[in-house]
Amino acid sequence: MIKRFAAALLGLALSGTTMLVSAADDPAAVVRNTAERVLDSLRSDRARYQDDHALFALVREVVFPRLDRERTAQWVLGANWRTATPAQREQFIAEFSDLLLRTYGTALRQYDSEKLNYLPAQAPAGADRVTVRTEIIRPDGPKVSVDYLLTNRSGEWKVYDVIIENVSLVVTYRSEYSAIIKRDGMDGLLKQLSERNRSANS
Repeated sequence: MIKRFAAALLGLALSGTTMLVSAADDPAAVVRNTAERVLDSLRSDRARYQDDHALFALVREVVFPRLDRERTAQWVLGANWRTATPAQREQFIAEFSDLLLRTYGTALRQYDSEKLNYLPAQAPAGADRVTVRTEIIRPDGPKVSVDYLLTNRSGEWKVYDVIIENVSLVVTYRSEYSAIIKRDGMDGLLKQLSERNRSANS
């Protein structure tokens, strides 16, 4: 799961281009412009971003505003979101966001010589959900298809799911977490996520 997510986020990092477009008008520009800001920062001071704190701060500042983390968390929990208390929902969003933060940082550090084929989003006028399709080209391996699903939230396009080789990350996480909740309850899942995050951050 982590490797798949890292590959998807690496695809986001590879999609930078110098042609900037208004993200408010073009959902594909969300992927493009966000990546350009991240890569510009990494290129300008690579030594600085070898430090986890600096790298994660960059992700929080540039990437997180373009992720609909609340909606992603809600869809990952599925029916369990409805039965969770407000406090449990808030904690899950926080713990899941911490997981995304570390995974994205890992993906950026894996960047080598991959290329990206990028196609503009196709959607009917007025659509509030769009899929941006991309393809990672690796020098020593097969192509990897990565689709970014975006939703329009109050005039802003945000990513809420990533599909890698026809496998939805939201659905995959939902399957994993549903099994934990069924066995240990919502508090059990939150405890596991918290422990994993603390261990990774120590």
